[in-house]
Amino acid sequence: MSAVPDDPVGFFRAFERETTPTAAAVMLGVELRNLRGGLPAKVAAKAIGASVSKISRLERAESPPDIRDVRDLADRYGADAGTRDVLEQLTIRAREPEWFQPHFNDCTAHWLRRLFGLEALATDLMNYESGVVSGLLQTSEYAREVIRTGLHACEHDEVERRVQLREERQRRFFDQAAPPQAAFLMDQAILRRRAGSNAVMAGQMRKLLEMSDRPGVNIRFVKEDAAIAANAASAGSGSMTHLKFGVGGPPAIVYLEGYEEASYRTKEDDLERHVQLLLRLSGEAAASTAESREMVVEALRRFTS
Repeated sequence: MSAVPDDPVGFFRAFERETTPTAAAVMLGVELRNLRGGLPAKVAAKAIGASVSKISRLERAESPPDIRDVRDLADRYGADAGTRDVLEQLTIRAREPEWFQPHFNDCTAHWLRRLFGLEALATDLMNYESGVVSGLLQTSEYAREVIRTGLHACEHDEVERRVQLREERQRRFFDQAAPPQAAFLMDQAILRRRAGSNAVMAGQMRKLLEMSDRPGVNIRFVKEDAAIAANAASAGSGSMTHLKFGVGGPPAIVYLEGYEEASYRTKEDDLERHVQLLLRLSGEAAASTAESREMVVEALRRFTS
């Protein structure tokens, strides 16, 4: 499984309007790394009067790109006119604010920003959650309870703004003309784990049933007696998300979120290891779509009886 896009320049030309600032920064970094080839990073750094660490941050999309630096690197790498033009367009796009920054910047956790900036551009998403219903599937009422009772205490106004952020994230993901193909795996215990009143839980069950009827959405539950689920827990991840993109798009990523930290995995071996764990959860531990739907129906009965 290659984590390197074949043609980020071609991808940007094809999807310029849809390319998010985060995706533009990632593709810019990949293209600059491809153009550098075997040239030592210290030589590239000298071309822009910077440190090797700055070249590394630029190639990993960890700091905002400077247009002058990108032009100087394009000169040093001998990029042709067409490539230089796209590099500059990627740089301009990468410096624009993401959709969540104007209104939700202060309540968007820094570790979630790359995920939020990339997920709606994906062609395929596979998500596993061990503790709560996947954020992309939560009702506003359920999300409010999860946020209010979470590890980090929030004032009422911040709770409401974080709920609004979650609602907007869902709209941007699902309400596109061609939303990603999305597979959601959740531990079966989530169907019993209460977040709020019976009414809140019943509303969440109805939302899961509604979403399971949408084309391209697959919702399944990992059985409680599945041994492989313990491997996911021992990996320190309460949440795993695998994103894939179109040919030439950003590299595939796995986002891991635990109780104490979060990280992104893009290196091929590490990426493959976590993707295989997700596939084993899906293939060995998860109930079928029909069985999973019946689990939700039974949970709804419990919360409405």
